[in-house]
Amino acid sequence: MSMFLQACVNGLLMGGFYALMGMGQNIIFGVMKIVNFCHGEMLMVGMYLTLILYTYFGVDPYLAVPLVALVMFCFGAVIQHTLITPSLGTKSFTNLLFLTVGLGLLLSNGALVIFGSEYRSIRTGYSQTYIQLGPVNMALPRLISFGVLIVVAITLFAFLKYSTLGKQIRAVSQNPVGAEVVGIDVKKIYLLTYGLGVALAGIAGALLTQFYTVFPTAGASFGLRALIVVVVGGLGSIPGAFLAGIFLGLLETMSALFISPSYSDLIVFMTFIIILVLRQTIIARRR
Repeated sequence: MSMFLQACVNGLLMGGFYALMGMGQNIIFGVMKIVNFCHGEMLMVGMYLTLILYTYFGVDPYLAVPLVALVMFCFGAVIQHTLITPSLGTKSFTNLLFLTVGLGLLLSNGALVIFGSEYRSIRTGYSQTYIQLGPVNMALPRLISFGVLIVVAITLFAFLKYSTLGKQIRAVSQNPVGAEVVGIDVKKIYLLTYGLGVALAGIAGALLTQFYTVFPTAGASFGLRALIVVVVGGLGSIPGAFLAGIFLGLLETMSALFISPSYSDLIVFMTFIIILVLRQTIIARRR
C-alpha cells in the first residue's frame, strides 16, 4: 500500500507538468487550429534560460519563473509575428507542420551548438530536501513545482473565463470571422495566444530544472506527451488537457509499479492508440 500511495503521488506530481504542457499546446490549437510541433523545444529553451539565470546571476529557479515566462512570451510573440502569421495566410496544414517541426530542430541543434551535449543540472540548498507524510516521501522541489503548476492552471482558467482578453480569445476560437466582425483584432489575439502557449511551456521548463537534467533534446519526450494529452483531453479543451495530463502521469507510474518501468512508454502509447480507436468508433456511431 505504501508503494501504491507513493506511485500515486509521483504520478500526480509528474502529471502536473504534462497538464501544463498540454494546456499550452491546446490553447494554441484551440484558437489558431495549428499543432505546435516545437512545443517540447520551447520547454527546453525555458530550462536553459533558468540555468543561465541561476549560473551567472544567482537567481533561484522558482524566482526566475516570472522572468522566464515573460521572456518566453515575447519569444513566442516574435515567432508568431514573423513566421506563423505568413504561413497562416497560405491556409496549408503542411506548411505549418514543416515550419514548426523545422523550428524545433533549429532550437534543439542551436542549443547543441551553444551549450554542447553535456547534461547539466541545478542544485540548490533544498534540492535534496524531502517531506515525509505518513508512508509517502515527497521531494520538496517537486511539491513546490506542483503547487506553482496548480496556481498557474487556476490563473489560466480564470483569465480565459473572466477577463476581457480571455473572452476575446474564446470568441476567436469559436468563430474568428464573427469575432473580427464585432471588432476584435484577430491578429493581436493570435499573437497573444501563441505567446501565452510558449510561456506555459517555459514555466514548465523552469520548474523542471530542480529535478531534471538540462540537455538540448530534453523537451522531445515532453513535447510528444503534450500531443498525447491534447488528443486524449480533447482538441481545444483546456480542462480536458489538465485532466488528461494528470491521467497520463498516473498511468506512467502505475505501469512502472505493477508491470515494469521499461514498459511504461509502451503502455502509454498503446493506451493512446486504444483511446483514438474508441473515440473514432463513438464518433462514427453518432454520425
